Amino acid sequence: MTIRQTKEANLLISERADFQVTAKIEQMAKGYIDRWHQHPWHQIAFPFEGILQTKVADSQFVIPHSGMLFIPANTPHESFVVTDTKFIGIYLNPRFHNHFPLIAKAISVTPFLRELVLHINHSVSNSIVSEEELSKLVAVLIDQISSGESYQMKLLLPSDRRLMIIFKALMADPQLNTKLSDWAKQVGASERTLSRLFTKELGMTFPLWRQHLRLVSSLNLLETNLSVQEIAFKVGYNADSSFIYAFKKLFQQTPQQYRHSGFKLSSRINDK
Repeated sequence: MTIRQTKEANLLISERADFQVTAKIEQMAKGYIDRWHQHPWHQIAFPFEGILQTKVADSQFVIPHSGMLFIPANTPHESFVVTDTKFIGIYLNPRFHNHFPLIAKAISVTPFLRELVLHINHSVSNSIVSEEELSKLVAVLIDQISSGESYQMKLLLPSDRRLMIIFKALMADPQLNTKLSDWAKQVGASERTLSRLFTKELGMTFPLWRQHLRLVSSLNLLETNLSVQEIAFKVGYNADSSFIYAFKKLFQQTPQQYRHSGFKLSSRINDK
């Protein structure tokens, strides 16, 4: 989201101060940092393409295509765009809706919740339902968010300057097989120091983190006509079977299932 787009979101809210809900589509490029900002209404961010890592107060959340993030009104937050991303932003007027969680919450997206958000976005964007009907839809949404299953996904974006150098290099070329000892020489730290930093900041070893980055990099490629085997090689796997196994372990579905599931939503969403 550019600064201009952030202003558009809050401008949209100010122009519809008497509405109970509004919605918009955001498109953000890989590597963009949506600096600290806040909205006067509750926000739900659902990335139907790509992946975000968002800081909210002292917490951080990784939001893939199978998750969404609820952020309470007037809560400062900052997002890093890990891959090219499109997301639906649903904004809910706290004057009408006051039964949401008081803190940010990452929610696993069930098929029902996904279709509910799509329907609300479509209904609001095209003004095709009455306020009474919209109130009922939002009441169901509140219930789904409040009772929805939270999830935890390991962080992808480091804060340490030396780890960030490695992150940028691997996101630019996921095939890199540079050893941690060689990275240590390049970034000016010992291998032991880097190993401790990966565990402390990201909660995993360097090889596992690199695997996660490769899998995340594959999401945009799965939107193309490349075969799964070609994608596996492009992101650093020597065998597509290893890629498929790791992808399913992280995202709970195979690459082919991702391609053919309801999570590939671009063709169903009009972002014009």
